[in-house]
Amino acid sequence: MKEILSIKLVLAVFFSLFSINSFAQQSPPMSPQMQSANQLIRAQKWTEAVTALEEITKSEPNNGRAWFLLGTSYHQLGNYEKAATAYEKNIPISKNPTAMYNLACAYSRLNQADKAFEWLEKSINASGGFGLNPQTDEDLANLKSDARFAKMVELINRKTKPCLYQPESRQFDFWIGTWEAFTTQGQKAGDNIIQLFANGCGLLENWTGSLGGDGKSINYYDPATGKWYQNWVGSGGQTTLLSGNFVDGSMRFQRESEVNGVKTISYLTFTKIDDNTFRQFGEASTDGGKTRTMTFDFKYVRKKS
Repeated sequence: MKEILSIKLVLAVFFSLFSINSFAQQSPPMSPQMQSANQLIRAQKWTEAVTALEEITKSEPNNGRAWFLLGTSYHQLGNYEKAATAYEKNIPISKNPTAMYNLACAYSRLNQADKAFEWLEKSINASGGFGLNPQTDEDLANLKSDARFAKMVELINRKTKPCLYQPESRQFDFWIGTWEAFTTQGQKAGDNIIQLFANGCGLLENWTGSLGGDGKSINYYDPATGKWYQNWVGSGGQTTLLSGNFVDGSMRFQRESEVNGVKTISYLTFTKIDDNTFRQFGEASTDGGKTRTMTFDFKYVRKKS
C-alpha cells in the first residue's frame, strides 16, 4: 500500500506543480485558491487539501485539475468511494488516463470488480499501456485471482510490445542465437550472434569472420510495406540494404545494384533445417533473374551454451 500510494502521490504532486495540466487543458487558469490547495498537496496534508478542493470544485465545477487532486486526496485518506466520485468528475473534462487508472484502483478497493476492470481497460487503451504496472499495485491486489486480470496484463504487453504479438515479426526468430558458420567444405567461415532488441521489433546481427573483418545488420519487419529489411554494415566499409519476405519456409531477401553499367540482383536466403541448424545461401544474377550464380553457401550450427 505504501509503495503504490507513493506512486499516486508523485502523480498528484506532478499535477500540482504545473499551472496547465496536460491531461486537463479545459481547466481554468490556476486561482489563488488552487495555488493554496497545491501547497497542501505537496505537504501531504490530505484532510486540509480535501476541504480546500471541495470548495474549489463547488465554485469551479469544470476544473479538471481540482477534481483529479480531490480524488487523489480522498484516495490517500482511504475514502475510496469519494475518490471514485471525484475521478469520475475529472475524466469527462480531462480524458486523463491516470484518473481512469486510479478510478479502477478505487473500485477495486471497493470490491466492485466489474467497474474496476472496465476502467482499467479504458486506462490501458487511453494511455497505450505505458507506465502502467498493475501486477505490483496493491490497490489492484484483490483482482489478481480474476481471469480478467491476466487479460489486462496481456493487453498492456500487446500495447507496449506489439511486435512480440505480431506473427510477421516472429518469422525470423529461428535466426536468434549464437552460431558458428561453415562452408560446404566444412571450413569455419565465422561466428554470428543474433539478438532481439526493441521489444522484439528488430534482430541485431553481430558477425565476426574467421579470416578477419566483422559487421552488423539490423533486421526488421515493416507493417507499412509488408516487407522484411536487412541493413548490413561491414568493417570494410561495405553497406547493403535488402528487402524481402518469408516465403515457403525461408526468409528471402534481395536487392538490385549497378556497377559499371552492369545491373545485378543479389539474393540472400535463410532456411531453417532444425532448431540447431540453418542454411544461409547467397546468389547473384546479371540477367534479370533468369539465371543465378552461387556466391556463398553457409551451414550455421548453434553453439552449445
